[in-house]
Amino acid sequence: MPLRPMTPSDDLMPFVLAAMNWRDDDVWTDQSVLADPQVAHYVTGWMRDGDAGVIAESDNAAIGAGWWRTFTSADPGYGYVADDVPELGLAVFAARRGNGVARALMTALVERARAEGVPALSLSVEDGNHAARRLYDSLGFVKVGRVGDSDTLVLRIS
Repeated sequence: MPLRPMTPSDDLMPFVLAAMNWRDDDVWTDQSVLADPQVAHYVTGWMRDGDAGVIAESDNAAIGAGWWRTFTSADPGYGYVADDVPELGLAVFAARRGNGVARALMTALVERARAEGVPALSLSVEDGNHAARRLYDSLGFVKVGRVGDSDTLVLRIS
């Protein structure tokens, strides 16, 4: 499965929707994402300086993506831990889950972070998202906090 870097012309919204709708309940829509400031800041102004990502493709079509965004304490994301620690997002479209796509995306992001001297990566994982949690645990992410029904996890890179 080929991976390619995300570019400013890539539309992040389908991936944010897939991540937010991980239960396959389609609760989140483009409009509800943009109407919620805590979620909208994940897509607004994509790809700004410091944003990075990778897309997995099959037959020249995107099947998943992993990305990061750096937030500040004044406008934190769900998995915020520090201004210099990017927060990860990950989405694999439902039909392609369970085939190693998420692991390949996460591995590529960790390798990029290491190459760029990023000190750590963070993310937020909701209760019940067992497949994602197993992946993050297997990659060495550790719980550093809890907000609502989600754990905040961190992977120290350097």
